Amino acid sequence: MLESFITVLLIGFIAGFVFSMPIAGPISILITSNALKGNKRFCTRVALGATMVEFVFVLVAVYGMTVIFTAYSSIIPYLLIIGSIFLFFVGIKVFSSKMELENFSTPSSELNEITEENKGGLRTGIIINLTNPSLFFGVLVSSFLVLSFASSIGLNTGGLDLLLQENVTTIQEITGDKLKGIDTTVTHLNNLNSQVEHSSYSLLLSLVYAFSLATGGFVWLYILMLILIKYRTIIKMNYLNWVIRGLSLTLFGISFYLIYTAINLLWV
Repeated sequence: MLESFITVLLIGFIAGFVFSMPIAGPISILITSNALKGNKRFCTRVALGATMVEFVFVLVAVYGMTVIFTAYSSIIPYLLIIGSIFLFFVGIKVFSSKMELENFSTPSSELNEITEENKGGLRTGIIINLTNPSLFFGVLVSSFLVLSFASSIGLNTGGLDLLLQENVTTIQEITGDKLKGIDTTVTHLNNLNSQVEHSSYSLLLSLVYAFSLATGGFVWLYILMLILIKYRTIIKMNYLNWVIRGLSLTLFGISFYLIYTAINLLWV
């Protein structure tokens, strides 16, 4: 039992850290743009809010709360619309912000006290991830691949790979679509005589995995923030403003993509 807990803890943390590295997502973009302005407190709160939602999504994806997913899947188009609108206004706020010379001479600790942009970071992180259905499918696919690989090389995952196989199959039956990058055939053949049990042990193991994966993601975002804040003064101010505006345009692009996806789901 202890072996499986340690294994799942380490796998979850490494997976959360590594899969959070790409900065193409709205949370990473928001943290990057605000870290370049020295808003450490806001970035930390955004990362914490995003991590809280990620923990819940991972737990649902791993433990297999099919009833919750069924209810969630029915409101995905509306979540996409809400998320697109929210991201659009966040993009406007980022685009309209401008770095001033005094921002570089003011210590980061003092800047956090005087800026208004540090408010609402926790709420922003929660809303962005909560209205991002792709996050759920992302952690489902990545967790399935990671835990299945770990199990295939002899690591004791406590049966979480079997739980995920069952969840993937169930979700594919609900949606009628095959999740990209997932093939449950190999896992099914390898575990033909195994049985999936939804016990208190598997729930506890799922909690450990969800917590460790979310923590790994938070640690990466926090390190990213610290690096950007430390080296932001190297970039010339004009370039820095252009970088921030470029990131805001990316947020606009994500917003338009979300609303386009929502329209397709509602009308097709």
